[in-house]
Amino acid sequence: MILGTGIDLLKISRVKKVHDKYGELFEKKILSEDEIKKKTKISLTANKLAKFFAAKEAFVKALGSGFTKNISFKDISLKNKLNGKPYIILSDRVQKYLYKKTPRGYKPIINISISDEKDYVVSNVIISFLKK
Repeated sequence: MILGTGIDLLKISRVKKVHDKYGELFEKKILSEDEIKKKTKISLTANKLAKFFAAKEAFVKALGSGFTKNISFKDISLKNKLNGKPYIILSDRVQKYLYKKTPRGYKPIINISISDEKDYVVSNVIISFLKK
């Protein structure tokens, strides 16, 4: 059973332009606290920032909420497994929102894919339910 799918396509130069103008202010708007703490370990290129942005946009589209129901970029953290596969960690508030949409006897599964090519980043998220 699928709750929703979301996709976001983003031109990297758009993110670079905003980041060049607003710098750390932009980072603080779109990165979670955990992502901000880890940014000293990684170089935040426009490409990486675009991946964070696109992944979070795709997630809220799949959730069907957008960023209007007390859900912000900071409530969603993008991480990678050791093999590089991306996954999402949600704040308690967003987890509760997702669980309210989850049918009894099921658990939510979030699948995410991110890809980039020279000028663009694309992210796709599918939120489905698995019977417990």
